[in-house]
Amino acid sequence: MMQQQQTYFLEFYRAGLRAATDIMKASFENAQNLHTQQIEALRGALEENARSARELTEAKSMDEMLALQAGMARSQLERSAEFWTRLWRAAGEGQVALIGQVQSQVGQLASRGAENTARFSPPMEVRKEQHHAPQRKSA
Repeated sequence: MMQQQQTYFLEFYRAGLRAATDIMKASFENAQNLHTQQIEALRGALEENARSARELTEAKSMDEMLALQAGMARSQLERSAEFWTRLWRAAGEGQVALIGQVQSQVGQLASRGAENTARFSPPMEVRKEQHHAPQRKSA
């Protein structure tokens, strides 16, 4: 009986470690995805800034420069809104994936626990005999 309980504990422990590893991996992948999006947004902003600076240096009048600056401000505002939209969408998708992973792992652990309990528990007849056996009193 003791060996069965140890086996049950070790299986449960291993399953818990696998679950923790899978969850950490999903969390890391989510962070990596967010980081990639940030790098892409920064790269795009730098390219747009260089293009805008070139255009501003080529402006021939104050009206043309003001029009270019207004266009730059609008473009930056659009880019900022797009960045935050993508970032929040990616974060939400990552959370959904992580929650799904956790639910799956918890379900697997519960299933294994039920299987192991059934496998390592003595049959009902043995449990009844143990329950009705006379209790020894210690001195």
